[in-house]
Amino acid sequence: MKTILLPLALMILMSGTAHADYRRYCDSVSTNAESFAEERKKGRTKKQVQEDARLVAQQRELDPSVLEAWYAEIEWVFSGAQKRYGPVASRQRRFDECLANEGK
Repeated sequence: MKTILLPLALMILMSGTAHADYRRYCDSVSTNAESFAEERKKGRTKKQVQEDARLVAQQRELDPSVLEAWYAEIEWVFSGAQKRYGPVASRQRRFDECLANEGK
């Protein structure tokens, strides 16, 4: 019986760790959405925000996948459905949406 419990306990522990990692990922995604929504609120266009993101990624020599992720968040923030939300509401909305997609 103990040999069954140990793997089960490890699976439970690992699934908790995976969930915590995913929550951190969603927090990061939603923080980016909030930042990009701040820029939108200041009157910056989607193209301007994308260009700023590209320059930051280039200066920091970030992996191209980071820039792609930023572009996806910029698209999300500037989409018609999201434009009516301010930065804080955008952050919460994006976090909730991200968590809802866990495991999909």
